[in-house]
Amino acid sequence: MNDINLNAKTQRRKEEKPFSSFITGEPKDPHPLRLCVFAFKFISHFRFKPTLLLSVLFLIFSFGLYSEESELLLRKNLEKAQTGDYVVTTQNKNYTILLIKGRTGEYLNIEEITIPHVRFSSKPMSWKEWVEKGAQGNTSWVIYPIHVPTGTIEKVFSLTKNEWVTMPQSQNFLSTLLSLKFQAIPKEERRKVGPPPLLNTEDRRSVWEPPLMVDGKIVPNVTFSGWRTQWPKDGSDLGGKTIEIYLPNEGNKYPSYFPYWLQVSGPLGKSKVRIIDSGSNLSSPGWIPKNNSP
Repeated sequence: MNDINLNAKTQRRKEEKPFSSFITGEPKDPHPLRLCVFAFKFISHFRFKPTLLLSVLFLIFSFGLYSEESELLLRKNLEKAQTGDYVVTTQNKNYTILLIKGRTGEYLNIEEITIPHVRFSSKPMSWKEWVEKGAQGNTSWVIYPIHVPTGTIEKVFSLTKNEWVTMPQSQNFLSTLLSLKFQAIPKEERRKVGPPPLLNTEDRRSVWEPPLMVDGKIVPNVTFSGWRTQWPKDGSDLGGKTIEIYLPNEGNKYPSYFPYWLQVSGPLGKSKVRIIDSGSNLSSPGWIPKNNSP
């Protein structure tokens, strides 16, 4: 993905409460072993009742589910990707199409085509039509195989140069993003719609949801889950900054495994990458050599 010039205000990241703490009121996530010890003592105290045992086991199992669902790896989401799925992002006055080209073993081939805003604004056609007609006016057209189990991208095939090129790790934004562990953003910390309530007044505002576009049309009433992490201090422009992403809840009419909103917070403000369109069944004339793999 193209370099994103990100200047951001650093906000000291608040420690996030795990889902289980909302139920127990405890500040730390109870370890399953401690829960088992507690259950044994609790059951022994009340002379063992099967129904009580089942209830406690259900609570332990529930805590395990909440703990699992509070962490996200985007590369695992790629297992849901289907050939022909695509999203269109906008950032730094450029549009970029990310297209699922196909699979080869453990590799997922992703096609990336970029065009400046000013070049596409004069083209009265859909994104599908633009790509299928050869993506005229693009400034970059590449395909890269992603090793799904690790999220690594070793080489990139440039259709412009008709050759494989090595991608420096410092420029490998997508590979790093796929490998970051995201934590769920608690509802009370989500961005809200409307002005804040008066002092000592209950906040009844609904949480903000990013817009979701499919084939150029807004899909109404789509809810999103919010996730947050910190970029590793790798010497890049993103090093140490807070990353927030928003994924749509499951849907079969749009790709729900890729963020529709990405926000970076750092010392000088916030920068956003948002998806302005998405869809499926896109066929591209782009190719990748069969006998010259990376």
